[in-house]
Amino acid sequence: MHSKLKTVIDESGIWNGSRKESHSFLLSPSVYEVTEAQCQELSKLGHALYDCLLGLSHIAVIAYDSSLNYGGAWNFARKVFSTGVPKVYQELQGINVRDIPKLLKVDLMIDQNGSFKIAEIDGHNKHGLGYSTLGLRFREALYPKAKGFPGAVKTLAEEVKRMGHAELKMFYADQEQFYVPEFEVAKQEFHRHGIDCAIVSEMNANETFVEEGLFLDLPFLYHKTNLYEIIIPAYKNGKIEFIIPPKPFLGAKGVLALLRNDGKNNQLEAILLSFIKKPSLDFARQYIPETLLVGRQAESFESVKEKTSNKKYVLKESISSGMKGTVFSDSPNFEKVLFGACKSNMNWILQEEVENQAQTFSWFENENDSKPRTSKDWLMRVTTQYVNRQLADVIITARREKAVHGAKDCIQIGAIVL
Repeated sequence: MHSKLKTVIDESGIWNGSRKESHSFLLSPSVYEVTEAQCQELSKLGHALYDCLLGLSHIAVIAYDSSLNYGGAWNFARKVFSTGVPKVYQELQGINVRDIPKLLKVDLMIDQNGSFKIAEIDGHNKHGLGYSTLGLRFREALYPKAKGFPGAVKTLAEEVKRMGHAELKMFYADQEQFYVPEFEVAKQEFHRHGIDCAIVSEMNANETFVEEGLFLDLPFLYHKTNLYEIIIPAYKNGKIEFIIPPKPFLGAKGVLALLRNDGKNNQLEAILLSFIKKPSLDFARQYIPETLLVGRQAESFESVKEKTSNKKYVLKESISSGMKGTVFSDSPNFEKVLFGACKSNMNWILQEEVENQAQTFSWFENENDSKPRTSKDWLMRVTTQYVNRQLADVIITARREKAVHGAKDCIQIGAIVL
């Protein structure tokens, strides 16, 4: 089994040269089993979330319309949508109402009752396509006859063709260089399904590259910001399309608080129900843990301290990557981080902590292991990937501690359908 897994790694090139030092993880012969009932549940959740995203996009168009200048809950929504978002994106968030992510990634946990709970709805993140491809290849290598998911890249390649394109531009910012190895794995998979994929850094991009075509997303640029002057007008006049539109708020954790509306804001509830189908909103809310905004105009330090004395919560920065900007209420530095969060402009959320159900997985500790080790204390994140509402893939990242993210001590595995 180890040799088959290693062959997948070697053929992908993700650990070539010095990359193994920075991008390694534990190889595992395990696979995550999803029942047909769970497949149907996850598919229904995807449809509900897409209804929510479309509704939020409608709300953003109205909230950002300066000629309307609505106050109250409209102003509140605009502030949530704007928090942590670079100024250049503010106008883009309020145009092209039907531009919602064709690729949507949702991070789920399994609670102690075995139920799915949403940790993050990520509608503004291209990272992970390479790792989902590896998970699919691991599954195909070890369980070739098992029923699996079609795969995020394959499904996305079909969508690219449907849109009338044969090439996809993967434009990345200089600060995203760490992800280039997995971009290259995704590029291999796109090629396998008939799509040319150009991977270009902002440092190497010229004006010609950004003036037309289909892009995976629009990254936050920090060096060659002059490229915005070309790419933004091209998006407005239709010369450029995005798989993931330039609407960062669709990946902000503050949107979870907005959708949940645990503060029982009646005006906000009326707005949500005006643009989101009630059955879809109700269904999505079942999966989102209690979530509150934290900041000067939201939940106060005293209020949060009172809540965390009764049950466990986790403090999360509204726009962050992975477990960065995440602090559990039982952490020694929680109060210090909370104090800063409460002084912010709603840059943080407080979310009820989901006690992750322990799983049994196997892994190879090193390359010389002839047999895998097995343990019952793995905690996992279930990443579901949707392409235009279709459930395309389910990928598992697991660690033996509750801060679950990609790391040298994590395993990354695919899923099969029972």
